[in-house]
Amino acid sequence: MSVAHHTLVSNAAVNSLPVELVDALNQTYFLHLLVTDPKKVIPPGKSLLSMLTHAKFKLADEKHQNETQTKIMNRVKEVAHRAFWKDAAETLSSPLPSEQLPRLKLLYNDLYEALKPLFPKNHPVIISLTSPLPPTSSPLHSTIHLLKEITMALRERCAPVRDEFIDALHMSLSDIPSLSSKPDQHPEVDAPLGITPLAQFVVDKIKAVIELSEEMKVDLNNFVLGSMSESQLRGVLQNDVKVRERKLVLAVWGGAEVVRARWRSWVARVPSTEGPASEDRNWISALFRALESDQPVYCAYPPKQVQPDAAIEETPPANALPPQLLFSTPTLIYIQNYLQAIVITAALRSLTRLPRASTSASASEDVRSEFVTRIWALLSTEIEDALRGDTSEAVQTKLINLADEVVRARQKSISVDSPINPDEEKNLRAAVERTLRSTDPVFILLKKRLVGALEKQVILHTTSQALSPLISSKGEGAKVPQKMQTGKDLNEGREGKRMKLMFADSILPNGADNGSLQPGSDNTVKFDGTIPGFEDDILQHSISEVLQKLVECIGWVEGIWGDLV
Repeated sequence: MSVAHHTLVSNAAVNSLPVELVDALNQTYFLHLLVTDPKKVIPPGKSLLSMLTHAKFKLADEKHQNETQTKIMNRVKEVAHRAFWKDAAETLSSPLPSEQLPRLKLLYNDLYEALKPLFPKNHPVIISLTSPLPPTSSPLHSTIHLLKEITMALRERCAPVRDEFIDALHMSLSDIPSLSSKPDQHPEVDAPLGITPLAQFVVDKIKAVIELSEEMKVDLNNFVLGSMSESQLRGVLQNDVKVRERKLVLAVWGGAEVVRARWRSWVARVPSTEGPASEDRNWISALFRALESDQPVYCAYPPKQVQPDAAIEETPPANALPPQLLFSTPTLIYIQNYLQAIVITAALRSLTRLPRASTSASASEDVRSEFVTRIWALLSTEIEDALRGDTSEAVQTKLINLADEVVRARQKSISVDSPINPDEEKNLRAAVERTLRSTDPVFILLKKRLVGALEKQVILHTTSQALSPLISSKGEGAKVPQKMQTGKDLNEGREGKRMKLMFADSILPNGADNGSLQPGSDNTVKFDGTIPGFEDDILQHSISEVLQKLVECIGWVEGIWGDLV
């Protein structure tokens, strides 16, 4: 998937925000997905590091150098570098390996210093550059072989935009001038008088690799990231994204007081006695009431720049979420659709509990199991299509497809030989249409039962003291729960001791990571028990999945906004 598919807001949708702010929101949302759902945005063959460079990632608190000072420094460096490379080429033009090797060792040290931030310390490239040079009759050819290995390693760690250049550089290392080549035989090698084409070739390629490494460090904007493992990178990114989200939301809505007031106004709409949450966590009950609604959740941007003392509207739009949930809204929309699909499947499942004239109990159970599998496949496909923005004829065909499955299951539960009575088929199709209405008593009952059970489990799992014994750790893997956005317009620990990074985490609430389950952690939450009406294995598995998403989403929000909720 391309990055363009993962935008939080478009300029057309929000005319009240500056273009720069819209770009910042979309970039932060992309980084948010890298933390919460990396499989959605990292293409095959690329790593988290390469996607960070592709997104031109830099830490939220990183300061820019003065541009004038940078230009002056670059001019000074250019003069010094020109003399340095000329002297290196002259030394390497000597026919004696004993004169070439000491200078090559110095160049290897330069390569090491340039590449060190881009590779872990135990990487083969780093080991080769720091090891003593082996005795050889042709040091320059050995260097070219090493440069090929370096370019291949850089190809794995570079941003996609660098792929073409590195491929060309790697191929050029195969077109090697011979020791006896004269300058006019290799016009592509600009060797001055007294310098052999092979020596100039080696110097040019070393220089190209060093310049490439500098460009890659510019891509990273903080070269220490390149030396981290994936788990370390994930920790750095998670902290940084939280800082970005908080800063942007405060900037869009006009400050902490406005954001806090909108949150409290939203929570106050839910009676304090409604839901199992304690008083300080009433917002979870408010969230479940929003998810339970037939109206899709959304987070409306302010119509204009909000002042800190701006009044909160008395009647906010239906099912509008507070600013703190802005970046989590796509996930919440997905959860809302997912809950609806679970309820629809369970409601239609109840229609298959019909008289069984000639079928055994086990055969009837097989019919129901197959029916649930087919219904869930239809609904989950529709959700995935919505994520991609493909809603072509799904709305028109969904009802008839679901009704066809109910009729098919009824047919198999009675007899495969005799067709179902036309009147009975008509009644079944009418029952499907009736059951899928949000006002249908069965639909309402099942939805309340599901949402209520999930709410109790979420409260249990997100209580900081109760969380740890209820989560089963799976180790140090990189499994990340899948979260998906809808594609709709929403206007509607640092590991190890070697690294030291300065974070702008002082703006985050104290105890931001106080035990809440965070997206990207390798922990799973399992639903405890079985909800009546949702006994099928597929439904139980789906309920556990949605519970995982809810717990992670709530942990993420509390990790950013604990002091403003």
